[in-house]
Amino acid sequence: MKRLLLIGGLLGAVWSAGAQELRDTLEASRVSVIREKMRNTTQTGLMRIESKQLTSGMAVFGSPDVIKKLQMLPGVAAGNELMSGLYVHGGDGNDNLFLLDGVPLYNITHFGGLFSSFNTDVIDNLDFYKSGFPARYGGRMSSVVDVQTREGNLEKYHGSASLGLIDGRLQVEGPVVKGKSSFNLGLRRSWMDLVTIPAIMYANRRNGTDQTVGGGYAMWDVNARFTHHFSPQHSLNACFYTGADDLHASMEDSDAKMRIGVNWGSLTGSVADEYQFSKKLRARNLLYYTQSTSDTGYRFEIGDGDTQTVMNMDDSDISYVREIGLGSHWDWYPNSFNHVRFGASAQYHWYHSGRSFSSSTVQGSTVLREASDSESQGYRSFEPAIYAEDEFFLRYNLTLNAGIRLAFFATPGKIWPSIEPRAAFKWLITRDISAKISYTRMSQFAHLVAALYMDLPSNSWMPSTAAARPMVSDQLAGGLYTSFGPFTLNLEGWYKTMDHILVYNGSNTFVPPITEWEKSFAEGKGRSYGLELEATYEKGPLTLSAYYTLSWSQRYFEAIYGSWFPDRNDNRHKVNLVASWHFARRWELFANWNYHSGNRITFPSHYLEENGSRRYLYDQPYNTALPDYHRLDVGLDFSTAFRNGHVLKFNLSVYNAYNHLNASLAFLETKEDGSFTGMAYGLVPIIPTLTVTYRF
Repeated sequence: MKRLLLIGGLLGAVWSAGAQELRDTLEASRVSVIREKMRNTTQTGLMRIESKQLTSGMAVFGSPDVIKKLQMLPGVAAGNELMSGLYVHGGDGNDNLFLLDGVPLYNITHFGGLFSSFNTDVIDNLDFYKSGFPARYGGRMSSVVDVQTREGNLEKYHGSASLGLIDGRLQVEGPVVKGKSSFNLGLRRSWMDLVTIPAIMYANRRNGTDQTVGGGYAMWDVNARFTHHFSPQHSLNACFYTGADDLHASMEDSDAKMRIGVNWGSLTGSVADEYQFSKKLRARNLLYYTQSTSDTGYRFEIGDGDTQTVMNMDDSDISYVREIGLGSHWDWYPNSFNHVRFGASAQYHWYHSGRSFSSSTVQGSTVLREASDSESQGYRSFEPAIYAEDEFFLRYNLTLNAGIRLAFFATPGKIWPSIEPRAAFKWLITRDISAKISYTRMSQFAHLVAALYMDLPSNSWMPSTAAARPMVSDQLAGGLYTSFGPFTLNLEGWYKTMDHILVYNGSNTFVPPITEWEKSFAEGKGRSYGLELEATYEKGPLTLSAYYTLSWSQRYFEAIYGSWFPDRNDNRHKVNLVASWHFARRWELFANWNYHSGNRITFPSHYLEENGSRRYLYDQPYNTALPDYHRLDVGLDFSTAFRNGHVLKFNLSVYNAYNHLNASLAFLETKEDGSFTGMAYGLVPIIPTLTVTYRF
């Protein structure tokens, strides 16, 4: 490995990926490699984020959030305010591959998207790809978020406990067999239900009527990792994650009862065996299981059940996706100029959605009327894939990463093949300036069946079928990357096309049909292009970053509109200014200013009077832009250390510090003269949060 690093240094490029994956560099070298990774790696559109960057700075509601960190980066749209949406290079938000220790996650949010499922206390690092995807990744077409949890400490026990505005966190790590095996455990749980339940009970006692209300929300998740080192060359990792949300509400009086319950969550488990045969060859074999489930139901009763007529209604909606996968991934260094990666994987999927409805009218013991309806749809599919890629030096300053991925998706009645070429080229112009260009094709075989652009439990995943083709994206990206002393300046552009994407065109606003769901979706295509600028100054205690995006995102659905039209997240301009200043030994100050052109909505362009009523007409979808979005977030960290090495940290974060109410909703208002206008309303005010963390 030292030989590889020495040769790479003489050639003017750092074998950063190999150095980090072999885990045999000093910590100072690791930090240096990470800082230069953006410039020295061959791929475009790659950003590595370390655990320290995830756990410091702003923490909305007291929980540091992986997705909200990514939302600040250029080329990424956030969607609805406060939500953990991720719309990359014109994507739809359901086309991002999220991996947790190599295992795909289908549900990556809590509380309907308010914050993500990734616990930053246990994360070591993450790689975020917006373009230039290596051949080893597949299954989604817009981005890859590859999250790695941290191996527990082999020598000592450490941990932390945090309490924020809506949740608490606990993390513990340490040796199981000293020097040989370790564990890392992270727990999170919201505590809002501990406040809301007694508050609701108190309100019921004070309302002075026979009407009572109930309800509550709770979320929790658990991350666990066990690592055992058989030898310096051989290790075994077992990783586990589970998380769930529980939302319920009820209302009851002498005449009526209503109960609503919503539950959703994820479960993953994996075992990875890593073996280094020699300095030139190593392998990682992975076996995993992952699932995402949701259950939504309500019950409604009217009448007292004895002498009056009682009407009952029950509705439930259950969906899940389950997957068993295995993969074998190899790294081979045949000589000083080649790094070959190759491997194979296979996934077996179960997709299922079911919905049932029943109602009855009863008088005394006599059933007057009954009705019921149900539908369900299930699929089983198989997805094998093989890949190979080679990163090699053409000359001392020219590097090429060329690869190909071959995948097949077998579903009842259809087999979809996919050939996905990948290529990335880097020219090291000088020691501090590099130019890159990449081309990638990505295929996606899973579709999110949803009527709204929100992360709701009623959404369900369905596979590609004979009537719903896999989605495909082709992306060309390139740019210049420079680093001079404390300054970093990167300029990157992209052009991306998306084919066979689906959009809901049914009349039911909230719940699409389950059986023959393809008939309620129109197939179309999209395109996105733009420029990204990243400028960073980092010296001593001060770090300043500026991100700017100029972009266009468009859609074409022949069944809906006969020409190209802007996408909902077609934000022409986006600016993020980020600053951190460690101005004293115990104090650190953070500030983020966020701006982007307004999201788009569909408003009527004119109307017709017909028989005393008004019929609104539309010239094109998403024809109106909401007001521009901007806000300032600030944060302050204060840390104090004790003699035993323990640390107490206070984080004060203020979301939307100057209390600007950005447009969240828009409605059509009709004036007295018959004209109409659109009115936008803001919902999210200033939100201060104090978080206390104790590290031991």
